[in-house]
Amino acid sequence: MNVFNHNHRPAPCHRRITPKGFTLIEVLIALSVFAILASITSSAMYRAFNTREHVTTQANRLNALQLAVALMNRDIQQIVERSVLGNELHHFPPFTGQRDYIEFSRGGIINPTNINRRGTLQRIAYLCKKDRLYRRSWMVLDGPNRNQYQDKLVLDNLSQCQFSFLAHNLLTLPRWQEYALKQNQNKETLPTAIQLSINLNDWGKLNLSFIIPEALYAE
Repeated sequence: MNVFNHNHRPAPCHRRITPKGFTLIEVLIALSVFAILASITSSAMYRAFNTREHVTTQANRLNALQLAVALMNRDIQQIVERSVLGNELHHFPPFTGQRDYIEFSRGGIINPTNINRRGTLQRIAYLCKKDRLYRRSWMVLDGPNRNQYQDKLVLDNLSQCQFSFLAHNLLTLPRWQEYALKQNQNKETLPTAIQLSINLNDWGKLNLSFIIPEALYAE
């Protein structure tokens, strides 16, 4: 008599699964994809850093230009008709100008309660030299030694820098000296405006005009 045990089940058959590795083609495909992604990522990062550096450079350049314009405008706005004496009592007119050089007297120097024992006038010059624009200042208005001055760099990286001068009759002159106009015209100590033409190597040509109130509203 066969007795069947319904609770008895045959033992499961265990299969030994051998781990399957990557084939050479799969490895090459993965390396190719990784190389492409790395190239795209590095190019994007390079462009991002390059753009940021370019933006920073241009921002610094714009700040330098704005400061230069503001500095020149402040000086020129306060030009006064005050001649000075130099070496051996040599007379220097209130304003003199050439293509690469302007020099003038200006007021408005702050000196509260006369602490520094000096007046409120100062002698200033701007000069174009070696593709740069400098501001020159003298500590003493009437001094026996004009070689004692201080130069400060205002703008650099220029390929052109020159001045011209506007008279009351709207005539533009390449030079300006005291009473430089013809005898049949009114004598003018100061031009009504100074024009500065510069060529920035990275931005191109720029023309700036600075009005001299002392001359514009003179009788």
